[in-house]
Amino acid sequence: MRILASVEAMPIDKLGLREENLEAFKKLLQMPYGLILVVGPTGSGKTTTLHAALGYINTPNKKIWTAEDPVEIVQEGLRQVQVKPKIGLDFARVLRSFLRADPDIIMIGETRDEETARTVIEASLTGHLVFTTLHTNSAPETVTRLLGMGMDPYNFADALLGILAQRLAKRLCPNCKEPYQPSEEEIDLLIEEYGEHPTTPLTREAFKEATLFKPRGCSSCNNTGYKGRLAIHELLVANDEIRELIVKNAPVHEIRDAAMRAGMLTLKQDGIWKVLQGLTDLKQIRAVSIR
Repeated sequence: MRILASVEAMPIDKLGLREENLEAFKKLLQMPYGLILVVGPTGSGKTTTLHAALGYINTPNKKIWTAEDPVEIVQEGLRQVQVKPKIGLDFARVLRSFLRADPDIIMIGETRDEETARTVIEASLTGHLVFTTLHTNSAPETVTRLLGMGMDPYNFADALLGILAQRLAKRLCPNCKEPYQPSEEEIDLLIEEYGEHPTTPLTREAFKEATLFKPRGCSSCNNTGYKGRLAIHELLVANDEIRELIVKNAPVHEIRDAAMRAGMLTLKQDGIWKVLQGLTDLKQIRAVSIR
């Protein structure tokens, strides 16, 4: 059973994006047309992020239509359609109907098949800003997944604005988390887990200003030490180098390296910065991210 805490869209500033990612994501949302993908496993908050993005650009002069399965969050000013595959009303069919009515912004709940993927890319190349979700593990893998579905690399490279991958990790209970001074071994471990990054390296300097916390447990969090969840993100913004790699059908590691040179932090790296902010711990970041 999925229980929704509220049926209203979350403000975009409350998503927990790092300042740099938030600014870059807001810039993508201001684009007149193109494709923005939000990816991650089931229950990772993709719909919440998409509705927060739509809420940010939802103005009376924008015509925004969505196709969802099911409609979980309702926003005033949006035209929301619930798909019903049993009667043939699937995402691809709804999207084709949308295109005849020419909305400014289209949100497709999930790209599940080749037909939907083709229509999504076609829509984003014909003057629409299109949002959709996909079940992939990381932002760079999304590119190779869509190309593997038979997408035309040239059209996809032209259409793509950005890909936001996300996961939810447990948040340390704010009432009982204990501050502590990490040992030299733990600092080395965090730096090793973080790995190398061309633009945002993690150095020992960062630990001088950071306060690390560990879980303790209290009546507020059922003695678990954790209460609530926070999102970790990986934002790939398509630039000329990444578009060239898409056209060449380059392997995942080349796309990842190019994205990191442009400033992308991997899910684990974003999570480790949130450990340094005292929001969670390395155990929880390891539990939801591989690299």
